[in-house]
Amino acid sequence: MKKLLFLLITTSLSSNFYSQNIEFLECGTDEVMRKHYAKFPNEKIQDETFNLELSKMIKTGKLNAKNGQNQVYEIPIVVHVVGDGSPIGSVNNKSDADIIAWVNYTNGVFAGNASSGMSATSSVLPVKFVFAKIDPNCNPTNGINRIDASGLPKYVSGGVNNDNTTNAVLATQITAMGQWDTNKYYNIYVVKKLTSNAGGLNGYAYYPGGSNDYSFMATSASAVNAQTLAHEFGHALGLRHTHEGYNATTGDCPVNTDCTLNGDLVCDTEPMKSLYHSSVPRNCQTGQINPCTNLVYAGGERNVMSYTFCFRDLFTQGQTDRATAQLLKFRQSLINSPVAANTTPNNSVSLTNACTPTTINTPGNYNIGITSVKFGSINNSSNNYKQAMNNFYENFTGNYCMGISKTTIPNNTATTIQIAPGLNNSHRIKVYIDYNNDGQFDEIKEAVLNQTGVINGSFATASITPPSDAVLNTPLRMRVIGDMAGIPITACHTPEYGQVEDYSVTIVPQSSLSVNDITSRNNSFITKDENSVYVKSNAQISSLHIYDTSGKLIVVKTQVNTSEFRLPINERNIIITVNVVLKDGKVMTKKLKF
Repeated sequence: MKKLLFLLITTSLSSNFYSQNIEFLECGTDEVMRKHYAKFPNEKIQDETFNLELSKMIKTGKLNAKNGQNQVYEIPIVVHVVGDGSPIGSVNNKSDADIIAWVNYTNGVFAGNASSGMSATSSVLPVKFVFAKIDPNCNPTNGINRIDASGLPKYVSGGVNNDNTTNAVLATQITAMGQWDTNKYYNIYVVKKLTSNAGGLNGYAYYPGGSNDYSFMATSASAVNAQTLAHEFGHALGLRHTHEGYNATTGDCPVNTDCTLNGDLVCDTEPMKSLYHSSVPRNCQTGQINPCTNLVYAGGERNVMSYTFCFRDLFTQGQTDRATAQLLKFRQSLINSPVAANTTPNNSVSLTNACTPTTINTPGNYNIGITSVKFGSINNSSNNYKQAMNNFYENFTGNYCMGISKTTIPNNTATTIQIAPGLNNSHRIKVYIDYNNDGQFDEIKEAVLNQTGVINGSFATASITPPSDAVLNTPLRMRVIGDMAGIPITACHTPEYGQVEDYSVTIVPQSSLSVNDITSRNNSFITKDENSVYVKSNAQISSLHIYDTSGKLIVVKTQVNTSEFRLPINERNIIITVNVVLKDGKVMTKKLKF
């Protein structure tokens, strides 16, 4: 599901409250959602289903236990500064220093820092924005991408307006000029002006798990002392406004018979109206009576997710719990993204040439294709087919640096492959491995997975044991294809609506695969040490991921930056797979039993 967020623009800010000299802005969420759900009803169903799961977990006390890792998750970002021809450093084309200061300030809001105006009672939102260090072409970047939109007269005169393009452009016209893989980067667009039919906007963001995933911000709200970006990313983590469910026409309070399913879905935020409603005095309501509880406001008037005339200076623990659950459910690809590291995975291989598609038959934004491939050491998230990206064929071999796309597997033991489909529609997924390395794929002998009816939230899986005559010790091409269910797929498939992706697999004798055997010469290994995973290597460790037997990611540690690392494991009677990426690009994998 996705949802647009519309905020208040203020003209001045004190240390404790917004001044009354403000521009009042209308919220267009209901209309935007109505249109969106009419187009993508599956996304609404997905969101509602997960909210029901969270409701049960909250009521049984399991949500806190699930989230309780005391970990801050780094989210790689790219800030697209959309210029109108003004010089860099001007109000409509902010300098790098301005953008960096703004992001640092927002990180302080997440962390509950007093330097970002946050209350000492605020719960910490366990995320931190980090600027990407690698761009989609594997070149160094500072995480700030400048888009020159001076060639769009309507942007120069009116900015962005998704409701009325008489004197503005659509957001999609801007994203088409520069959007980095939303599975690897969180894209933030800073534009000169952002409006709707209701008037001016500070920004908006999409809820997680949907087919669009980015945030637009007006340059006026992209500044130190503005809590708007934290508010927006709160929505990007599934948080609602604190006044969710109130009647905008009458000002009636939201229903609150079940705080896990009503209003903002959070039990420790008080039910409240939008404090911009005409029935509420236009001043900070701290110390005043909340008409929805008949008690003095208990912090809702200062919540980062509220519409208020007070300064927003807190999140609640309930919001933190819900945001963390949404993060772990829908944003694993961002958590695991390598683009914020100084070094990138080494996927360099030379493969025998094979047929590749040169076009797609039915281009459109149907959200069909492949979003994740896990096989041995391969662990790669990607976008399903998007018309603006023209990514009907993606070659994740050679110089690819955005994920782990090559693996070594044993010749006489089964290795499980797990593939996630696009966000909407039922998929057919097929996988081939060129076992004889002749550049062709035999439809019988080299088709290793063929499943149909695969929907979002499920996986196509298979246990793959190479045949006895497979070529050994040589990188072989693995082809993964995802298209709409019912469409015939062959190895040289031209996508109808979906994608073709290529990876590399090297098959080795079983005796060659032991991590300890392979790495003993350089004193690198993974082992169990009492109740901990112990990793040691000559090279510094970049990241560590632990999966259960179903392939579900249960622990992730990024930016380890040490050559020796110990991680306690609390679970018992479990088999885990430990995947370690080293700073030199090498990968170590081992199964351990606890």
